[in-house]
Amino acid sequence: MLSKKRPRIRIVRRSDKYSQNAEAIANNYDLLILILVRLPVKSLLRFKSVSKTWHAIISDPEFSRRLSLNISGLIMCKLSYQVNKPEYGFIPLGNKSSTDDAPFKYLDFINHSSGLKVVQSCNGLLLCSSSRYYNNFNYDYYIYNPTTKQFVTIPLPSNLQNARIVCRLSLAFDPTKSLHYRVVCVRNPDPWLNILDDPESNYVSQQIEKYSSQTRSWRLSGKPFLSHVNTGFGGGLFCNGTIHWLGAYNNTSFYFNVEDEELRDLPMPPIPDDWEGLRRVLYFGESRNHLHLIEIYRPPTSRFSVYEVESDYSGWFVKYNINLDPLIVAYSGMVRTYWDPSDLNYYAFSIFYIVREANDEESYMVFHIPEKAIRYSLKDGSFKKICDLDANEAEYRSSPALILLAYCCVGEFIQTLSPNRCDNEEEHDDATDDVPTSICNPI
Repeated sequence: MLSKKRPRIRIVRRSDKYSQNAEAIANNYDLLILILVRLPVKSLLRFKSVSKTWHAIISDPEFSRRLSLNISGLIMCKLSYQVNKPEYGFIPLGNKSSTDDAPFKYLDFINHSSGLKVVQSCNGLLLCSSSRYYNNFNYDYYIYNPTTKQFVTIPLPSNLQNARIVCRLSLAFDPTKSLHYRVVCVRNPDPWLNILDDPESNYVSQQIEKYSSQTRSWRLSGKPFLSHVNTGFGGGLFCNGTIHWLGAYNNTSFYFNVEDEELRDLPMPPIPDDWEGLRRVLYFGESRNHLHLIEIYRPPTSRFSVYEVESDYSGWFVKYNINLDPLIVAYSGMVRTYWDPSDLNYYAFSIFYIVREANDEESYMVFHIPEKAIRYSLKDGSFKKICDLDANEAEYRSSPALILLAYCCVGEFIQTLSPNRCDNEEEHDDATDDVPTSICNPI
């Protein structure tokens, strides 16, 4: 009888001991934060309802700054004639990520008459706009967090509401440095006039304005400057506190330091002398504060270099050399046999993303080839399929059948709790315990 009772006594004691430990952890805010910060963001969203203490910790802006910026996957836009309601896909990249983790299929966080589209992805936040211009030749803009489903409406600068001025917006957000995001607007006085009043001129006057989520207001930044009409100022690339915009020709690209508000020319690799068209940029992106560029001007397009910008922006250097010939042998569907091998579109592939890891030997590229997403090692050129993708419906309507890609990449998906002030924010008060006024200390 005693031998049967002893285990019961031990179980009760262990339960009491564990209860005491759990209570000690729950009352130790610093230790609790160290535990919570290691959990997935989706779990944190559920745990906000555990108690007022947990809700306060997880809702604290300083807590969100401590979360790691790991890429869960890539958001893709399906190429379709349906421009008012674009459909989105997802490529999982994280170790615990799957296609079921897609943040959305359609952007419907607000019912907009013209539909919504993704303009730019930046460290977990998406800059979105209406699918077509809606107000005085401009679009309606929003900042959307696909993890928390919160959004903020971004107003255009007040002096532009009733003017025929075209605005191009870019998002700047680095939660490791600031709790607030900025939106940079590049506008010109009139889309059909240039500063020289010369119809033959290809340069126009531009003005930068900056919006802060902290003040929720716009202000002018710097003086007007000249840019080529083909410089793309919409949805710029944010890296190292700087927004980058590419031009279509040499000496027409810029970068803008958001904090110092300095605008400078971005030097670009020279275009070959015998090339008569615009820059042929196949990829322009960033990873771990490294800025990458891929341009291909000559066949075979299966072999090319990845450039990285110098830290002082003095120029570019070759970081990786790529050879896709083994990939093409394995997936012969990439070859458009109806075109000449010298054609730059002879091989069907799109470069979606370059992922730089802490250990560079583990860095890789993500390719979209017909009906597949491929992971390609930047160390040894090995590759493997990530997932299957839909086929482009236009292939089957054409005669003869064309080899087309079904998606374009709009950016990375990073789970984040920011921002904390949103148009659709709801207050939760479903817990009863007391909460200290300050949980996380500012970094």
